[in-house]
Amino acid sequence: MAADETRAPEPGQVPLAPLPDHRNVHTSWWQELWRRHAHVITPLRARGLQCDIEFGLSTYNVRVSLPDDSYLVISPPHDPPSERPPGDPEGWIATREHPDDQMLFEVIYDSAPSNDPSAPQRPEARHGGSAQPLIEAIDHRLAQLGLLPHPVLPHENSHVPPARALPPASPKAAPPARRTP
Repeated sequence: MAADETRAPEPGQVPLAPLPDHRNVHTSWWQELWRRHAHVITPLRARGLQCDIEFGLSTYNVRVSLPDDSYLVISPPHDPPSERPPGDPEGWIATREHPDDQMLFEVIYDSAPSNDPSAPQRPEARHGGSAQPLIEAIDHRLAQLGLLPHPVLPHENSHVPPARALPPASPKAAPPARRTP
């Protein structure tokens, strides 16, 4: 896997949260999905948040574990289905949920384009699939909630550009979807 997984960080570098602990971490399809989502995952891991890739309803999602046992689901729009490769969506939707408290469901960010002309215009829609505004919105909300283990200082840059060079990974190569509560 990437060098950041096996070496200690250089002086001045932010240590990253560990990789998930499951058998898929060593499979080529999972590593490819991880690489395609690195521009979202790496800044969150630099903040001490553990991330994973999972298959949701119809897309690959980034799942982020939070210190209060809640979690974030960061996904592209589910409807209509997209032909764009994983990690490069038309927009992002980030929600906060809790496995034991179904009342906790919060949309933190939604830059998905709307096909409904009567829908209210969301300010983040102008950012589309850009990861930087997504990460900033997540930072802002988690800081408000006191859930950022290691905030990144303004002079630190943990943004990673999206991977776009390879053809899209096929969901058919993935194991059966894990049901998210």
